[in-house]
Amino acid sequence: MQKAFRLMHALFSAPTPPQLTELAEQLDMPKPSVHRLLNQLEEVGAVQRDLAGRGYTVGPTGVRLGVEALSARMRQPQVRAIMRRLVDQIGESCNLSILHDDEVLYLERVECDWPLRMQLSAGSRVPVHATASGKLFIAQLTPRQRRKMLEGLRLEKFTANTITEPEAIEAECAAIRACGYSINREEYHLGLIGVSTPIFGKTGAVVATVSIHAPVFRMSADAALGHLPLLQQAAEDIAEEAGLRD
Repeated sequence: MQKAFRLMHALFSAPTPPQLTELAEQLDMPKPSVHRLLNQLEEVGAVQRDLAGRGYTVGPTGVRLGVEALSARMRQPQVRAIMRRLVDQIGESCNLSILHDDEVLYLERVECDWPLRMQLSAGSRVPVHATASGKLFIAQLTPRQRRKMLEGLRLEKFTANTITEPEAIEAECAAIRACGYSINREEYHLGLIGVSTPIFGKTGAVVATVSIHAPVFRMSADAALGHLPLLQQAAEDIAEEAGLRD
């Protein structure tokens, strides 16, 4: 069991799909033993071959376990308390989300006290190309990963502001990587804006996002950017509380 966990950890943390020899050297284990473990894990979907068939990567079962583990960490009362503090400071709703199955999945959401607000509960899914958090996730992918994802998506135009052209999405992603945050300018719902900032894991990868949403008659997108320091601090606090820091 310990060897299997070490192997899964190596796969989760690898920047590119490692091959059998690399895994054996990294884990200091005989190649036949590593190969046997990989076959066992592949049978239950925890591991799978990469597209080229030479390396190994996390399989669908492994991905689900990772999502469930992260979800459990993010649903701690301490994390919700950080989000509640953010809502009290800004006066608008906020949510915590991850990328799951080419959609944005809300792990947690804290609503503001205004009678008029967009109500989306934890467990809701929203499109990646039309939301601040979704665009932030897309921007962190490699060009090849991003191209593959977008090719498999139905890039629906929800409003006149929704970005659906691949070239425009690529330009938006470059801007997001440069500034470190993402803005939704009424791209999913007319009259609703959002700002999203990343939550980084131990390896420096974006594992989740924390975002605020507001109707434009209460807060413009540019005004929402004035709250970016509060969002970034909340992201840091959540990462630390969820054990995503060393």
